[in-house]
Amino acid sequence: MKQTISDTDLTKLVKETNNNEALIELINRHSGIYIDMVKRFGFKSLSLSQVGDIIDEKDYNIYKAAIDYDENRAKFSTHLATKTKYICLTEKTKNKNKKPQVTYEEVDFFLESKDNSPEEYCMLSDYFSKVMNIILNKENEKTKNIFLQRYFGGSLNKLKPWSKVSKEVGLSSQGCINIHNRTIKKIQKKLENERIKL
Repeated sequence: MKQTISDTDLTKLVKETNNNEALIELINRHSGIYIDMVKRFGFKSLSLSQVGDIIDEKDYNIYKAAIDYDENRAKFSTHLATKTKYICLTEKTKNKNKKPQVTYEEVDFFLESKDNSPEEYCMLSDYFSKVMNIILNKENEKTKNIFLQRYFGGSLNKLKPWSKVSKEVGLSSQGCINIHNRTIKKIQKKLENERIKL
């Protein structure tokens, strides 16, 4: 797909012919906007697993944005940013009566840089330090591996998809998610019992 093709023409190809090459080009061009909006609107109100799921659904959500894009109302990048913000805020509203298990307020560096070791990451956030210290010192090897693969095993600015984490640790994707969420709940309870404010 040539870079000279406009976003509007790409969205038309996706809508009219379900052109996969056009969709891939839109994803390549606009993944950064999507991730930035998830960071901006998801960090302070959603749990790790919720934000991770929204990031994992990036390609599909860009596809949906292409399908309902109206070139007469805004640029595609603006449309996608608005849609992504709406996704985050809708997820927050659905869970407004539930306390987030772990928020990104203190751990936004998860998606900022992958150059640091897990030990260096722990130094960057008091809260994340507590979480990772518990995981690295108290949990079994499989649980440690799930967390390390998920948050430190991906490429720059991306959480490693659950499908790839599962291959690394030898469990199903749902099995990895269940262990992840169960561990987070257990750690949250431990920290709350110690009167550590999340």
